[in-house]
Amino acid sequence: MQLQRWRSAFLALGLLLPSLLVHEAVADDRPVLSLPLVCQPHKTCFIQNYVDIDPGRPATDYMCGRATYDKHSGVDFRLLSAAATTPPVSVLASADGTVKAVRDGVQDLFFKKAKPQDVAGRECGNGVIIDHGGGWETQYCHMHQGSVRVAKGQTVKRGDALGEAGYSGLADFAQVHISVRHDGKTIDPFLPDATDGKCDPNARGPGLWEPQAAAAFPYKNGEMIGADFAGAPPTVEGLEVDHRNVVPLTTASPALILYGRFINLMKGDQVHFTASGPGSEILDESAAPLERDKATYVAFAGKRRLGDTWPVGRYSGRVELIRDKGVIATNIVTFDLNEASR
Repeated sequence: MQLQRWRSAFLALGLLLPSLLVHEAVADDRPVLSLPLVCQPHKTCFIQNYVDIDPGRPATDYMCGRATYDKHSGVDFRLLSAAATTPPVSVLASADGTVKAVRDGVQDLFFKKAKPQDVAGRECGNGVIIDHGGGWETQYCHMHQGSVRVAKGQTVKRGDALGEAGYSGLADFAQVHISVRHDGKTIDPFLPDATDGKCDPNARGPGLWEPQAAAAFPYKNGEMIGADFAGAPPTVEGLEVDHRNVVPLTTASPALILYGRFINLMKGDQVHFTASGPGSEILDESAAPLERDKATYVAFAGKRRLGDTWPVGRYSGRVELIRDKGVIATNIVTFDLNEASR
């Protein structure tokens, strides 16, 4: 089941709402941005959504893909789950500046479990706005309640801790959302010189990012963020709460499940599974092609136990994401099943 693409907060904390149109040109005094959180790219953090660069429909990211949603004004760096916010994941200032506004005290709660009025006017949740001079500012949203550690008027340097990643405000996954604005206009940090809202499928430069930051997050429109064996199929919702929230595979499990967890899948994508255990092949099958795009998705394949127990030993699995007949992501997992697993 797909989690609905809720609009991540871009409301300036008590300030006027900035324009959603991506600026047609930017000044030469633009800031150079470092990553806004401490994590391991493509292992513990991933880009779930880019800026919607086109003011019309459909929503379009800077590379002309669909890894965004309508009117999304920033970049969502997601964590594996809400549980992954413990131990704390620091949110960092991406450039030098002065704190322009802060908010704290908003509860961490997935929006699907909240009421719209609970976040009305506070869609950003707990957040910080930093003024970088020359009309430039960055905004950091959805931080953990009680974690904001800077104050209005405070001077900050690149890499200074602002707070901790969370899921306050209008959020359906643990993250930090960063927006970049110049003179109140939204700027896509990956394609700051975009004109007339035009995407560029050949964009390769770092944009506003430091080269090492850009290199850490090459563009992806479809990514596997996890795979493993389990004793029962996991759910999207359960994994958003805790990415370890799976029924463990034991020798007595009624079924052996191999699953993959994905973000930003497209209509027509397929997932292929292969698995083997002690002395035999267990799985070799493909899921049906997706009938529509999926912001988040869990696919799985499995086999029922035929004997009294699953054989003790090593199990190996391979999960492949296939698009246009080509493999775009692969994850190989192993699991040692022993007598203690009974």
